[in-house]
Amino acid sequence: MAALRGTSPGLQQQFTENTSEENQEELRVKFAEATECGDTETIRHLLEKGDVVPDITVQREGFGKSPLSLACSYGQASVVEELLKSGADPNLRSTTGRIPLHDACVGGHVDCVILLLDHMTSIDITDRNKQTAVHHAAYNGEAKCLKLLAEKGANLVAEDQKGRQPAHLAAMRNQIKILRLLFDHGVDLDCCCESGKTPLHYAAQYGGLESVICLVERDCDTTFGDNNGFLAAHLAARYDKLDCLRFLVQQGTALDAAQSEGRTPAHVAAQYGAVNVLHWLLEKGADVNVQDHFGNTPAHYAAEAGKAECFNCCLQHGGEQEIVNVHGDTVFDSARKGGHPLLMGKAARNDVKCPLCYKKFQLIQWDEEHQPSMVERSISTAMSTAYLSPLPSAPRRPSQAQKNLFKFDMKKKPPKKKLPTRDLPAKYFGEYLDPNENFKFFTTE
Repeated sequence: MAALRGTSPGLQQQFTENTSEENQEELRVKFAEATECGDTETIRHLLEKGDVVPDITVQREGFGKSPLSLACSYGQASVVEELLKSGADPNLRSTTGRIPLHDACVGGHVDCVILLLDHMTSIDITDRNKQTAVHHAAYNGEAKCLKLLAEKGANLVAEDQKGRQPAHLAAMRNQIKILRLLFDHGVDLDCCCESGKTPLHYAAQYGGLESVICLVERDCDTTFGDNNGFLAAHLAARYDKLDCLRFLVQQGTALDAAQSEGRTPAHVAAQYGAVNVLHWLLEKGADVNVQDHFGNTPAHYAAEAGKAECFNCCLQHGGEQEIVNVHGDTVFDSARKGGHPLLMGKAARNDVKCPLCYKKFQLIQWDEEHQPSMVERSISTAMSTAYLSPLPSAPRRPSQAQKNLFKFDMKKKPPKKKLPTRDLPAKYFGEYLDPNENFKFFTTE
């Protein structure tokens, strides 16, 4: 203060306030760093002196968080315990709307979750996306945290702002342990979000083959469509998730399964450029010239969207170029409307090729150029027929695919008509006869 002699009292007060603010900011930074590192002694010392309060806001990665949220994010259970003893609010939200319990579940810090649950009155507090701690645990695959929350009575079917339950988020991230845990707690795995998607839709969309298998094993409906009528197979085709689509077809989904507008997986794959899925579908016998309710074939969608490889794949599998839709447009008319006539012309001339069709052509060409001799053919024939068993194959239980097909066929069948009730006394004793009706004497005039 000696440097301030001769200055006005106002300047002295302003200098003192600035110095105080700088010291306070240094204490906040020190407190936050101790929280992240788990330095319990420093935290206890600062709290006992009263230099900081436990519910200050600390800036991290552009977001404001409380020290309790920071400790939960880093899994510092001893710090969490010390802060809770000092009166830290476990329900204090960060700028993202999260509470410390959410951050603990994101990181899977079970010890922190246990400490927080003992100090909270409500477990189902939501963030700004209306997601609860169960959502965060399910999305990040933290089964232990989810089990603790379930034992404390947390809502396992809570919906976020898009109507998604924790099962949807677990399927999205291919968290099969979470799906099994939710199923064991009685959660319906055929639940729908606002867009009508089930967890099976999300698993197929994001390519979670293990989740698709897990859900099908628990009898989830593969024939259920979302609000647009898309089955799980359509979403797998759109996002080029061939493994998921192959498994769904093995379980009974038809290759030409149509949604509400008549589009098959081949239409969807061609429109979005999923050339691997499109080639596989056409190789397996899907109709390349199938038309939807607007008369469009897969080649129409590929041409309009500018997907040259898919367009070439359709032509290589016998796609007709002269088929017109309800507007009278051929595939090249659709290409002109989409602004891709030159590109589709190159695909028609094989200047742009489907890589899978070209690879198949090369294999066929190599086989034709390297035909086996007559001796090699006879040896191969003998080897293939020598060990065929003459016994009939044993009867087998129906597979899951057969069960799904039977379920799908039963939905199509009209309900059985009820027969009229039988009059058993009339059957055994005869109908009641009115003598006045049967023994009339008719006179002829």
